[in-house]
Amino acid sequence: MIVEPRPQALDATSWTPRHAATQERRRLVTLAIAACEVVGMAAIVKSYLIAQTTVSDEAEFIWFWAGLNLMELPLIAVIARRRTGAAARAALLLIIGFTSYAPKLLRDPGAPLYHDEYAHWRATYDIVASGRLFEPAQIVPVIARYPGLHAATAAIVDVTGLSIWQAGTILVLLCHVALLIGIVTLARAIGLDSRAATLAAVAYGFNASFLYFDTQFSYESMSITLVVWSLAAFAQAARAQPGPHRRAWCGLTVMLSFGCATTHHLTTIELAAVMLIVSVALSIPRAARSDGWRGTAVTAWLLTAFTLAAVGGWIIVMAPATVAYLSPYLGTALHQLTQMLSGSSSGRQLFSASLSPWWEHIAAFGVTVVALVFAAGGLLVRRWRRSGWPAAGQERALLLGYATVGLAYFPSTVFIFSQAGAEASRRSWAISWIGLSVLIALPAARLVDWARQRRRAAARWTAMGVLTGMTATALVGGTAAGLDASYRFPGPYLYGSDARSDTPELNAMAQWFLARFGPGHRTVTDRYTGLEIASFGLQNTAMPSAAFPVWDLYTAEPGQPLGPPLLFTVLAGGHYRYLVVDKRMATDVPLLGIYFEGNEPGDFVQRGGQPIFSGRLAKFNGVPWMSEIFESDNYAVYRMFLPPGTQRYQVRPVPLRGKLTVRR
Repeated sequence: MIVEPRPQALDATSWTPRHAATQERRRLVTLAIAACEVVGMAAIVKSYLIAQTTVSDEAEFIWFWAGLNLMELPLIAVIARRRTGAAARAALLLIIGFTSYAPKLLRDPGAPLYHDEYAHWRATYDIVASGRLFEPAQIVPVIARYPGLHAATAAIVDVTGLSIWQAGTILVLLCHVALLIGIVTLARAIGLDSRAATLAAVAYGFNASFLYFDTQFSYESMSITLVVWSLAAFAQAARAQPGPHRRAWCGLTVMLSFGCATTHHLTTIELAAVMLIVSVALSIPRAARSDGWRGTAVTAWLLTAFTLAAVGGWIIVMAPATVAYLSPYLGTALHQLTQMLSGSSSGRQLFSASLSPWWEHIAAFGVTVVALVFAAGGLLVRRWRRSGWPAAGQERALLLGYATVGLAYFPSTVFIFSQAGAEASRRSWAISWIGLSVLIALPAARLVDWARQRRRAAARWTAMGVLTGMTATALVGGTAAGLDASYRFPGPYLYGSDARSDTPELNAMAQWFLARFGPGHRTVTDRYTGLEIASFGLQNTAMPSAAFPVWDLYTAEPGQPLGPPLLFTVLAGGHYRYLVVDKRMATDVPLLGIYFEGNEPGDFVQRGGQPIFSGRLAKFNGVPWMSEIFESDNYAVYRMFLPPGTQRYQVRPVPLRGKLTVRR
């Protein structure tokens, strides 16, 4: 009997012309993406070099956005293709996560730069130095009661031996990348497919906080990641069948939400609000009806109740000052909006002190328009068949809840026109864009397919060009709406800008103070000098307020009392011993519009742009209970001898000398 040989099955990796062409195409795409990342990064570095060495113009902005668009748009294009596999999309999203951290890392790679970074660096230093949590915090006192970021950074320092800044940079980078992965996980739990879920993560990167604010060394940079993963676990718990899987997801939700409560106040409150909205959606029979939907609703409400109890309990027991810290923002914002509507106030003028070019301003408004168009498409796409929209049950209810959260973004933009509400409005976008990104992901995927299916090349390329333009507008506008150019770009000294008020002269003065007198001395100074003195200088700076108006020391005219008796009672009782003067207060108006804090009197800048401090800072040399111990071109340091019960003093004007003198 002749046995014929069995034909060998072709291996999936066997060579074929089509397979070879596919492999070659993948290699070319990989090389093209790598080239885009390298060239784009070089363009960002170029933009920073231009900003440092030339007079401000549009060149740095053009180089920066050309570089960032070159790094991200090709990645987004490949992610949006239907043929791209889930693993490839995940890899490309990780690249976006790392590259989107590059602008902030390149902006200040070696030390804190933003206002809150100084505060969190000092809080972490105190934990590392003392080994104890809840040490009194400088610059932003409330952060002492939210030690999540500081404790995690201190643990990395203890394990690795890295510096505080290095450990914090690594921690924030990991949180930044995990944030995008969390958006994908949440979107998948809601019922979106791999492509739409990844596009949701891409869209989330267009929110105003993503590129700079939530990449700084600050507690929100960690807590926003905890919020997203808490919501992802919450959605998985709602979808899971009763049993071990649901209990596991519930346990993870509890752990993450409690971790968020110990890290940041505002994002935890917003987390509880989102969970409350989603729980309501899961309780609507018409939206959520399916097998066991009542048990799902009960689970959601129990998890929401725990989160509310966690945030409320932490504030009541551990951080009662949080209420006083947060409450003025909303009340003042509503009052200002009421005045605007009644015509008694003109409100806030957008971009009035901005250093960015006009086209960034247009893009900042354009991102809201683009988001509105896609959000409307997300609400209408449900009518399309095979669109990927969840059909029924918990997934549809979850999507309804997150769509509600996302749509809250649009009314929140009204608060931008209020001076007090602008900051709170921007802070809310990091949360509302969680829902908004999920809502706009489905129409985005649908529009990409529609554009690629155009038969005529001209129509196809036109459609793709329009989508690319909208994506670039969202990328530019989201960041422009969130942070001023003085924070985003380096440059020459700029008085009254948190990110560009640090100078070698200030560093030298703070280090001299620390070496000469040691740490922990109570010191009175302005906002911008205080950042360096309270952080790397390790001194305890005064917290100006209406009850502690330290600005009266600076505004008093020569020959007049320096302030009310209550001020000197507080100074003496608080053992304040040093006064630091920045002489530029007499000649320059701060970019941020404040010299000390936002609650200072509004008349410090007189008509004609002349500061009220002009001609009033030399008087300290004539105060009998002050002794000048340091003077440089722009700074003077005084030792105060305040006995208990000190009253007002008359002073005689004595001009400050301009050269460096140090009295020991």
